[in-house]
Amino acid sequence: MAADEPKPASLRAQVLLAARKRCDDMQDGPEARAQMKRDVMETPVELLPDLMTVFSGVRMVRADFPAPNPPQE
Repeated sequence: MAADEPKPASLRAQVLLAARKRCDDMQDGPEARAQMKRDVMETPVELLPDLMTVFSGVRMVRADFPAPNPPQE
């Protein structure tokens, strides 16, 4: 690698970025985002490729999910 080429991001950094995008898609709040980061940081390195696969799959946004039915009285 040439000296002027950027250093490739670590797999954990790539997974964190993918997790952040998934949180954006789901419109997660600060607590959910913090928990997602903790979960990624606690994931054993040998499982990171699987986690990256999950986050890189089909992306859905919150609007793709139907609204919950109101309670029946």
